Amino acid sequence: MPTRRRFIKCLIALGAGLLPWSGWSEMLKIVNHQAAQAAILTNDSSAKTLDLIHPKDVSYLYHTAADDISALTASDFQGRRAGTVGEEKAAAYLIEQMKGLGLEPLGDLINKNTRNYSNAFTVYPVIEEFYNGRLTFRPGNSQDLRTPCANVIGGIMGKNKSESVILSAHFDHLGIFQGHLYPGANDNASGVGCILDLVRQLVQEGVKPKCNIVLAFWSAEEMGFVGSFSFLQNPTFSLGGLKAVFNVDTIGNGALNDFSVWASSDNEAVQAIQSAASEHNISIPLASHEGYNSDQVYFNLDHLPAVTLMARDWLNKNHTPDDVPDFVNPEKVALANKILYKAVKKIAY
Repeated sequence: MPTRRRFIKCLIALGAGLLPWSGWSEMLKIVNHQAAQAAILTNDSSAKTLDLIHPKDVSYLYHTAADDISALTASDFQGRRAGTVGEEKAAAYLIEQMKGLGLEPLGDLINKNTRNYSNAFTVYPVIEEFYNGRLTFRPGNSQDLRTPCANVIGGIMGKNKSESVILSAHFDHLGIFQGHLYPGANDNASGVGCILDLVRQLVQEGVKPKCNIVLAFWSAEEMGFVGSFSFLQNPTFSLGGLKAVFNVDTIGNGALNDFSVWASSDNEAVQAIQSAASEHNISIPLASHEGYNSDQVYFNLDHLPAVTLMARDWLNKNHTPDDVPDFVNPEKVALANKILYKAVKKIAY
């Protein structure tokens, strides 16, 4: 038996040695194939294929947060206002990324055994108004026709499918108003790109986590956190084993190391972010909301450990036509990514 196992290990090591000469996805296929063949050749039932994750299309691993921000702020996405064609195009882009990365769809049921990536809900009409120079929405007539919208939800399934960590960001923005496009590069294409890059990294590493890692893109946040609230009212997977929600919103402006977090208490998600940041010699305070909020709010109200990571100077150019891709600091988005990566590793691996 020891001789057989050494033989198996040699074959697997040979496959790993091919990494510099072949594509990452091909290397995984080679290693798994060699482990399986070794088990057959040696009649060793203890040799099994490695428990790995891999993308459906490796080209999606080479997208970047900057690519996401550029795509989501393009003029044909029309500012991604919830309930518009622009929001639909943004959702389609996110679904394409999830499919390419090989994520499991975790949205609404199509039939008894099959799910969509989309999670449908509706919103009431809103009225646009300016407050301190920022375009905002306030509720319109609740008797008027509601508009369909959708969250986008997928995930990396873990070894323990009863536990989950959610990585989330809202992908909607304000749309076009009075002839001006509100591109929403920092708010919140930066958050979307940040967590998409994190998931790309986890997929590229190929190691299956202990618990599910759910990627959730909320819509209609700008209309009052409607998408995340709707999900909590009718979750598409069990929240009984939810270990943390890491929400990212408006992450890419201000001084490089200057972040803050929002949460209703010093919960496990807050502690994981602050501990991860300390490894980069960064202190991230639990800040006062001062009348503002983000998609962690309803999770906190349900006593679930959720936190929103933000740039401390997030209000600068927020909800204005000047929130364009050049306003976003890619180094700050990358640093936020590193902090989130370590926080996720602490809880999910």
